[in-house]
Amino acid sequence: MKWIFLIVVIVLFPKIAFANVIINEIMANPIADESLNEWIELYNDGSNEVNVSGWIIGDDDDNDTIEGGLFNQEGTIIPALGFGIITDDSTRVYNNFNVSDDAVRLYVDDSSIGGFGLKNSGETIYLYDNNGNLIDQVDYSSTQEDLSWAFLNGSFLLSEATAGFNNDGSLTITTEDGCDFQVEFILASSVFENTSAFNFKIRASKVIGSKTNFTGRASIKDLFGTLIKEYRPWTNESITRQKTSSEYTPNLDEGKSYEMSANITLQCNDTNSINNFDTRIISIKGAPLEKESSFEILSIQDLGSDKTAKFGQTIRVRADIYKGDTTKNSVALWIEDDKEVRLSKQTRINIPGKFSSNVFTIPIQIKPNCNEKFKDDEYIIKIKGLDAENEGEVEIEGIDTTICKTITVEKKETTSSKNFKYEIIEMPSEIIPGEKFDIKLRLDNDDETSSDIKVWSYVFRGPKSYSGEREENKKEFVLKKRSSDVVELSNIVPDAEPGDYRLKIVINKDNQKTNKQITEDIRIMDEEIELKNEEFSDSEILEENKITQNLIKESGVVYESTTEKAKKLVVVFILILSVFLNMVLFWRR
Repeated sequence: MKWIFLIVVIVLFPKIAFANVIINEIMANPIADESLNEWIELYNDGSNEVNVSGWIIGDDDDNDTIEGGLFNQEGTIIPALGFGIITDDSTRVYNNFNVSDDAVRLYVDDSSIGGFGLKNSGETIYLYDNNGNLIDQVDYSSTQEDLSWAFLNGSFLLSEATAGFNNDGSLTITTEDGCDFQVEFILASSVFENTSAFNFKIRASKVIGSKTNFTGRASIKDLFGTLIKEYRPWTNESITRQKTSSEYTPNLDEGKSYEMSANITLQCNDTNSINNFDTRIISIKGAPLEKESSFEILSIQDLGSDKTAKFGQTIRVRADIYKGDTTKNSVALWIEDDKEVRLSKQTRINIPGKFSSNVFTIPIQIKPNCNEKFKDDEYIIKIKGLDAENEGEVEIEGIDTTICKTITVEKKETTSSKNFKYEIIEMPSEIIPGEKFDIKLRLDNDDETSSDIKVWSYVFRGPKSYSGEREENKKEFVLKKRSSDVVELSNIVPDAEPGDYRLKIVINKDNQKTNKQITEDIRIMDEEIELKNEEFSDSEILEENKITQNLIKESGVVYESTTEKAKKLVVVFILILSVFLNMVLFWRR
């Protein structure tokens, strides 16, 4: 039902569907100083104001950017039913013409409009918005000095100049006799089985009047208004009775509908401008559209001559993505191993329209692998979304050493007594939501008695813990007298906004009321990367930094006082002496 309504709107109300700002009048042949006195008038025939800042006006030779004439180059907003006058940047138009005070003064960033100014022999003028969309185009023929080409009743006619005023009161027609010509498409049908069966011609023919010159233009757009093809069958050509264009055979995509439009402009006094236009809606059947979405990985870019990537590198995947009959829009890419452990961030893109096929180049950031958790191997590129999935392979070898940086910090130590010490010996400075990270803590007990130890850690910001319950990873153990031990605590932040947070480690010794604490800064990074018309750069690659010092093995006693060592030596000495005395006694026997 929506398609039927759209087609009716396009056919019956083409101006409403596609036009707001139009080229309304062209002064190409002023009496003197043409380069300083040429101008083009724009007219906003819509109900809303339009900002034309950064729009383009030009001809077949060159284009110029439209700027405003007020302070800081502002003043580019044309109100509803208002006029804008475009001149060059050193114009004398406002000195030599009666220009309405209400007209918006616009300028081009050049010393002339178009390539070499407006041509007296006639040419085509184009108007584009700041996104490069063609808004309007006008063909005018040879000019007469001090007369402008003005748009009136659907045609461009030579007239007295009316800069900033309606073109309705002072026309001077150069052809005395009235005329009426019509334009129409010649095609076999409105529905075609396939693209090879579709062809057409354009015919202009006289209804009344005598010989004149005319210009004809045609175009094909999709039903969203996107220009597909453009044609120029006639430019300032003479017509007496009828002219028919050559045959056109555009190679259009199958399974779609299109809007065809044609128009002619005459140099005679056109008595009926309605038949100067022809609009048709045509459809090309072709093969039925696939309802299921599908992906195909075409190539992997940024690999070396050995066709391999490095850990920490950002590669680009070129993929053909077809979206079928689904309301889902998101497609995700990542790299994983054969156990579905991810080696990269997840990159997401949005695919808006149904039944569309496009080729995208999508970046994927491989994890640095500074801890050498992953080995050199072939890994899987996964692409999933739109109720479909596919995969490819990429070889990853070696580590980008510029990313893996070790930060050595001054030893952080808190001492509650002379005989009990604790310090962090390893922790990450950056973490990713949903991924486990470890902290290593060294504890030294130089007391003559063993101690009951409780230790836990959590990530927080303000009053809130982001790694679960604060004591969720609590460990309890006995730290023997005059010994050291290394405790490893694991945390996971399931979900949190990227930013700066704090890591707290809490130690309780012998159930004392006051806990010992260490607090460090930690940063939570983005879990995934999402694309919005944004380019990737080397500076965006995350560094997997870790704070490291002399690592201590977790098993056994790694520190002993000199007293303990002396006790062990006495035991060894007694054993050796006992063995020696037994040998002497045995020999005497």
